Amino acid sequence: MLINKLLLIYFSPTHSTAQIVQAMARGWNIPEQRTINLNSIKQRHNFQFALKPSEAVILGIPTYQERIPNLLYPVLHKIIGNNDPMVLVATYGNISAGITLRELYKLMSHQGFKIIAAANFISEHSFFQGEIKIASGRPDQQDLEKAELFGKQIRQKMEATENLEKVPELNIKGKLLTINKLLPEYSELLFSHAPQIDVQLCQHCRKCLEACPVNAINPNNLKSRDKLCIHCMACVKTCPAQARKIVYKKQWLTKAWLNIVGKKRKEPLIYI
Repeated sequence: MLINKLLLIYFSPTHSTAQIVQAMARGWNIPEQRTINLNSIKQRHNFQFALKPSEAVILGIPTYQERIPNLLYPVLHKIIGNNDPMVLVATYGNISAGITLRELYKLMSHQGFKIIAAANFISEHSFFQGEIKIASGRPDQQDLEKAELFGKQIRQKMEATENLEKVPELNIKGKLLTINKLLPEYSELLFSHAPQIDVQLCQHCRKCLEACPVNAINPNNLKSRDKLCIHCMACVKTCPAQARKIVYKKQWLTKAWLNIVGKKRKEPLIYI
């Protein structure tokens, strides 16, 4: 089957998901590529979707509470296909991939796409800071090499495919951790406050404002607004002066639990 164009779509506030999607696209090795970055409210609000002939989609999102981030549903419902090929990627912070990929598979299949491949990849946990070292530096070189190889495998699969209708369904696995079955929606608020600013360290570069995907930072004093913050911690990771900090609730318990459940290195899980 001829595929000579790629459309990369991703939501990636800390750039981890973007790295994986881009590595896959390198492996697929199709020169004509275009990208839609969903990181800002404006980009999501103005989003328009249209595929070109012989174009495939790579869609990448991070896992929030082991599920699709709620703020992405309006834009995902605008992505409508007509039996067009799509690859799905869900990244997570080395604790649990949850059911994000299963949810995404079901949704995008309903939206008219033929899912030809899918994968869970690991990214540095959003709460990575100080004593919490979950998935440090990931995706690392090993992850990116696996993503690139995955892209090559997808290309080979499509070159050997004459009719998308004959491509078998993928058996996407995934389940919620027991704790996330019990916790309410937005339970990340139980573990930390919105990032706080150290005004003595702040250089007023305003990079945090650019990084925040939901406009949760007050432009006047650069303080995070709890009710808007989604705890992606993009502002913390972006700040060149390390002036933004993650402040945990029940600090000892939170740190102990995260370090225990995130200690063992997890590897990508690929469906093709």
